[in-house]
Amino acid sequence: MDSSKIYDVIIIGSGVSGAAQFYSFAKHSDLSRVALLEKESQAGMINSMPTNNSQTLHEWDIETNYDLEKAKSVKLKSGYTRAYVTEKSDPKLFLQWPKMVMGIGQQECEFLEKRFEEFRGLFPTLEKLEWEALREKEPNVFKDRKQWERIMGLYNPDGITVNYSLLAQSLVKDGQGIAKNDPNKEYETHFGTKVVDITKDGEIYRVQTSDGEMKAKFVSVCAGAHSMYFAKKAEVKEAKHLSLLCVAGNFYYTPKYIDTKIYTVQDPDLPFSAVHWDPDILDPNRTRFWPTTRMVFMLERHRYKTVFDFFVTLPPVFKSLIAYLKIMSDLKFALYAFKHNVVFQIPWVGNYYFWREAQKIIPSLKYSDVKLAKWQGGVRPQIVDTSAKKPLSLWEAKLSAGNIKFNVTPSPWATTCIFNGLSDAKEITETLGGEFEKGVV
Repeated sequence: MDSSKIYDVIIIGSGVSGAAQFYSFAKHSDLSRVALLEKESQAGMINSMPTNNSQTLHEWDIETNYDLEKAKSVKLKSGYTRAYVTEKSDPKLFLQWPKMVMGIGQQECEFLEKRFEEFRGLFPTLEKLEWEALREKEPNVFKDRKQWERIMGLYNPDGITVNYSLLAQSLVKDGQGIAKNDPNKEYETHFGTKVVDITKDGEIYRVQTSDGEMKAKFVSVCAGAHSMYFAKKAEVKEAKHLSLLCVAGNFYYTPKYIDTKIYTVQDPDLPFSAVHWDPDILDPNRTRFWPTTRMVFMLERHRYKTVFDFFVTLPPVFKSLIAYLKIMSDLKFALYAFKHNVVFQIPWVGNYYFWREAQKIIPSLKYSDVKLAKWQGGVRPQIVDTSAKKPLSLWEAKLSAGNIKFNVTPSPWATTCIFNGLSDAKEITETLGGEFEKGVV
């Protein structure tokens, strides 16, 4: 590692966010020196891993907690990811998989009828299906179901399941290939390189790593929950009133019962998805039921050393604790948290209660078929704004201070990773006085 070299940009983290930035610089920017740093042995090995996320390209046609305006924005942005993966035509990278939100009972069905009329213009492939049409698509949804129960689905055959780990690796590989063919570009990847500290020295940033020091004119931190960790260490003003609520997702495997990704109607007063089924790109012959969501005090799941890193993100401690109490003071949220953090964690008992919830989708589901996916599930770093009346935010956070940017990107923002990468690369390129290809984003 040459400590005298000054890079235009150093990107920290090669999940889908950092990988998309690296690719965007290589393809569309005239910046000549860019380095990508990653502590793991290859790209996409933490929250981008298919065992750590839902593998879904979210477009918010079936996710009922978002309105039409937000769906318009996300569909546009997720279209960049869709275009990239479908062009690859790699069944290991993505699978075409239909998706549906299912309403059970009169109230939920009436809600979906209104939603269908509102959303059908934005999603022309969306279909409204009732009992008989649904039975043809998914007979197991109706096996052992009460005949008098009203049921409806908003069905979209144009769903996509993505292996975001392979997407990150593909983006890095493509970026390397593009830069290699440009004599004016020197783009490097450093895997197995852990970032220890970032300090500002005049107009230059010094990045201390496990392999030595590196220097850059601009630093972009795309390290998930650790982006907030580095922002706090750097005492970034925008981060002073923010902290994290780290939510870990668990899921269960069953044999394959259905052929469609199925969501259920979400409670509008809760910030997390209702029980749903996701296809598994690693094994299409099994079913994954989500979610049980646990609050954890670590930045990476099952990596207990990151508990210490979590406490770096906590200040202002007193205000953060007050914010957590505000969140928990909502009775629905508190009951949800108790069920998911206590009941679902009890051996056998947790399996039983989740099985009962999953029977909302598959009434004939057998208890013996429900198996907890042990040591799987990632961490979703939800932003907590300690200065807000409602402190819990479901959105991503982009923090900056001078020529350093911190991206904290909770699920489902892998969906929009390429759009975000292009936008960030364009902004950074122009900040450094370079040129970015026009009309790309």
